[in-house]
Amino acid sequence: MGRLHHFFRLSAQRDEIETRLLAQEYRALILDDLVDDGTSHELQSKCAELSHEIGSHRRRHYR
Repeated sequence: MGRLHHFFRLSAQRDEIETRLLAQEYRALILDDLVDDGTSHELQSKCAELSHEIGSHRRRHYR
């Protein structure tokens, strides 16, 4: 049960980051003067890390 809980926690974190990225992209489309402060890159990196960890969890689970 612990691994399943961990998987769902990681998935929820990734979903939250993806939502924040979409909101930031939407703001960038609406506001022409939006300054890129590196947040998008940071969120994309974190999302990729979580996706990798989720994939690793799936591979370990199905062995």
